[in-house]
Amino acid sequence: MLASLHLAGSRVSDFYYNLSVIYAREVVQPVGVSSYYAVVHPDGLWQLGTSLDSLSEKMPLQEAIAGLPEVDVVVPHMFCVPGMTSFRGFFEDLLGLPVVGSPSGSTALSCNKAQTRSVVSAYGVPVAKAQVVRRGDTVTMQPPFIVKPNSEDNSLGLTLVWQEDQIVEALRVGFEHDETLLVEDYIPGRELRVAVVDFSGTVREEKLWVLPAIEYLVTSDNPIRTLRDKLDLQGDGLPRKQPDKPAVKPVCPAKVTPSLWEKISDAVKRAHIALGCRECSMYDFRVHAETDEPYMLEASLYGSFSKIGMISRMLQADGQSLSDLAWELWSAAALRRTRVACGAKFKYAAKAEKT
Repeated sequence: MLASLHLAGSRVSDFYYNLSVIYAREVVQPVGVSSYYAVVHPDGLWQLGTSLDSLSEKMPLQEAIAGLPEVDVVVPHMFCVPGMTSFRGFFEDLLGLPVVGSPSGSTALSCNKAQTRSVVSAYGVPVAKAQVVRRGDTVTMQPPFIVKPNSEDNSLGLTLVWQEDQIVEALRVGFEHDETLLVEDYIPGRELRVAVVDFSGTVREEKLWVLPAIEYLVTSDNPIRTLRDKLDLQGDGLPRKQPDKPAVKPVCPAKVTPSLWEKISDAVKRAHIALGCRECSMYDFRVHAETDEPYMLEASLYGSFSKIGMISRMLQADGQSLSDLAWELWSAAALRRTRVACGAKFKYAAKAEKT
């Protein structure tokens, strides 16, 4: 029996708290895995329980850590920046619990869009021309381009600028969410999301497996995906669920030519390695309408093994089971703890023998 701790909630905002719980509630439950939940609230207090519907009273972090059961692996479902970085590092680096997915250093890098672009570009992954802008800077690029917060997700604060007289307002909206913005060339054409699964910790011979792509059917009226295409919001602006009928419809598997698929597959593998990812990672691409060349837009290293997640759709299109994949990757992650412990024990024994 494998014991998993599902880490959910947000310390940042009710928006990210709701978003996290939406995905955590739909997490796959593989046979042979027992589940436990640790949920943090924006007020900093925690709840524990065997399900999201049977949580304890709120408590401070110290009590929550003391109340944790013995688990083999942590499965994170947090999408705010601290949840994707420091919370992962706390559980893995300080508490010594293996966290499924990329290490906190990699996820921290992916939270900085500008730095992510630089790293993957150095590994041969094509990216669109862009400019980093802070308050008081002059935008030197010419429209059309995208203005987006450098460390925000879900299209929050994002604007597609067609004309120069739209720049000031686009910057104002972006700076409401971040002190640093990324101004990036708009690539006309198709939008694809592609994931790679990493079997490095397993006995499989094929270590990097690229899943069937999702295409978001952008149109002239809806040329990019917005927040409303990703989330159905309540009257107070908080996430409620995924939208039933987004304006930009997702289709999986995407129809791509062999030559385009070869380029994209090579790019996602390079990006996965360049960013130091583990288990799985996802990437958004635009494919230029005239040249058919793919350009990586963003990296998403936060697959939560939810039945409503994009990886689930990709696996279904490939005739694969999310439950089976979760079991395989969670088990491989759990073994990291054993390997680290055995390595430390071996080093201690070797040192003792020398003395």
